[in-house]
Amino acid sequence: MTSNNGKNTENNVAYHDKDYTFGKEGGVTYLTAAGRRYRLTCHPYEPCLYIADEDGKLTSVHNSFDPDVLFEIFCGEGSTESITGRKYTARDFCQMVEYAAGKGDIGIDDAEKVFKDMSEKEVFQAEDSATSNLGEKHAGSKTKGRPATDSYIITNDPFFDIIQEYPDAVPEYCLVKNDGGPSGLNAHKKALERACSRLMAGDEESEAWNYDLSIATANEQSVRELFSNEDTADKLTYHKAFLRPPYECEYTERDFEKVNAVLFPNGTEHLEVFEWSTDWSDYFDDGHEWWGTLCLTIYDRTLDRFIVILASSTD
Repeated sequence: MTSNNGKNTENNVAYHDKDYTFGKEGGVTYLTAAGRRYRLTCHPYEPCLYIADEDGKLTSVHNSFDPDVLFEIFCGEGSTESITGRKYTARDFCQMVEYAAGKGDIGIDDAEKVFKDMSEKEVFQAEDSATSNLGEKHAGSKTKGRPATDSYIITNDPFFDIIQEYPDAVPEYCLVKNDGGPSGLNAHKKALERACSRLMAGDEESEAWNYDLSIATANEQSVRELFSNEDTADKLTYHKAFLRPPYECEYTERDFEKVNAVLFPNGTEHLEVFEWSTDWSDYFDDGHEWWGTLCLTIYDRTLDRFIVILASSTD
């Protein structure tokens, strides 16, 4: 059975809700979140919370909690407090662990940024809903788009200095911070929504693109597929979009590698990639004529950010 506080008293689970399960199995404390399972251990003298994901990647959260102690506290329906003075319910702890996972070596103050980010997310969602419901359907026909002021859009990354060296590149890029919400496909879609509010918005010289993300679909793609140089007539790849636009281009493999080295500075091992359909916006109309269209969302776990890549062109 499951009690009102989310505690499953039959399966050695201290907390359970639709998003999280915090429990113990075989003497080892664990958390499941968004389909991923994390093993939680602790160095008792600092204390330092260790979060190991399914791939063996370890995150250390210094000045944090002993998960075994918290297991007993939350089984008793209690709460606790971190060294910073922040009070924790069981769900707060689960949110902090999910946010911290994959970030390497951090302090509890960095891990607790999830709560600040969540507050900012609520403000953004309220403003967004009150103006134009931008996430699901871009209002109106060809109207001027509003300026993109979303604080989750990254505009000062070194990548943008490099990409300016390639003004003829067709792909458009948008870097988006992870907002600390659920991971997986839903997080990718939220990042795509934010990117569209910037890349598809109009300005004084151009009109906004129409889009309706409620009909967009996606398939997970491997890292090998993302960077594949295979040339297929019926599919536009990222490699082809950058190096073989529908007009003369002198960019080389070295240029492609240079761009991606800055775009993914910690390598590509920890990337999560989704390729999206392109039937949801007239942004892609030109590419549908013959050259092709591309929509990718890429989550870099090492930087906790998304890279959104759009491509569509004609001669």
